[in-house]
Amino acid sequence: MKSSVTLIPYGGLANRMKAIEALIALTLDTDIHATAIWFKDQGLNCSFEQLFQPLKIPRLTLRNATLTDHILNDRPRKKNFWIPYLFQKTRFGSCLHEDQVTQRTYRNFDFRRWALSHKRSYLSACLQFHPGDGQRSFASFIPIPGLQERIDERCKDFTTHTVGIHIRRTDNVISIEKSPTELFIQRMEEEIGMNPDVRFYLASDSAEEKKRLATIFGDRIITHWRPVSRSTSEGVQDALVELYALSRTQKIIGSYHSSYSETASEIGKIPYEKIERKA
Repeated sequence: MKSSVTLIPYGGLANRMKAIEALIALTLDTDIHATAIWFKDQGLNCSFEQLFQPLKIPRLTLRNATLTDHILNDRPRKKNFWIPYLFQKTRFGSCLHEDQVTQRTYRNFDFRRWALSHKRSYLSACLQFHPGDGQRSFASFIPIPGLQERIDERCKDFTTHTVGIHIRRTDNVISIEKSPTELFIQRMEEEIGMNPDVRFYLASDSAEEKKRLATIFGDRIITHWRPVSRSTSEGVQDALVELYALSRTQKIIGSYHSSYSETASEIGKIPYEKIERKA
């Protein structure tokens, strides 16, 4: 019997894509069988098939969580009284939960060896814990036709001098502190100084920031004005359209402590610059 790995991707859209991308790489790197279980929650209230076409990876299955999964396979935590942990300890040879995966990733833990060392393994992750082919990063993620049409429409006014700007706000306190809007304005003015024809595609979860930058930079700004909310399927679909629109710019200037703009740069194979206030 070949080894198998069950992954619970969690977090926002980019976080989950990174975790699944790692599972894809791990599957292609070995002969394991893999399953990714997609849970909807307030942080991302949308099913996988409302975003992407089915993954076509040998020996890998991605499915939406069932009621049984909430009991057996959900991430053990206070809200579920840690009940899944009891089942997972008996059903899997090895379990790595959330921070355990994150810490091991930063320490260059060998997840390939770990997966092959157990018949059945479980992990929950919000980052790319196993490296893949950088030239094919996220190539397996194909937006559904309706969203692809919206992406194409969103990008129709892009020029060869369109720079992506991603400003993360709302619930991300670290991004607000480390990546103040003033620094984005300063960098955008520098871009104009280097190229008077530059335009900016502005993605943000803050309507106020969009209005502020549109007031300053006028018709250089390309943006979508409907608020993005991860608590609805429509909001998550909007976030996916923005992600792929950012990936089609020439480079991305993004917020500190946000994997969203970094993921967009990896999708588009374009440069990424993080705005960070120096201590």
